[in-house]
Amino acid sequence: MRPVILSMALYAVAGIFSSSATAGDRTWVFSGSELIDALKGDLAPETADKELKRMLSTARGTAYVAGVADALQGREWCGAGAILPHEMTDRVYTYLKDLPPEQLKENAAPLVGQALSKEFPCKKRK
Repeated sequence: MRPVILSMALYAVAGIFSSSATAGDRTWVFSGSELIDALKGDLAPETADKELKRMLSTARGTAYVAGVADALQGREWCGAGAILPHEMTDRVYTYLKDLPPEQLKENAAPLVGQALSKEFPCKKRK
């Protein structure tokens, strides 16, 4: 009986380490699909209150989009100050919804950059 229990314990520990290695490969805050969930209001696990969950989640998603937009303004997209924040977030959300599921597993920041670049391109300088 002890060898069986020991074997089960070893498999359980091996499973924890293998999943930790996979999780350790992740180097970003939001994946594309997580950002979609945040913008929909579905990504705030710390509360059961539906309204609070929606508010927290959308605030996180919107702040994430704004942070990426600020970092990329003038390089990958142009129009800061001329585009309302909710409009920018809506365009990013729409862009993300059209991406294939495989691409949504990736880091959301480059995806946000692609959306902003597509929707609000910089004019080429002469």
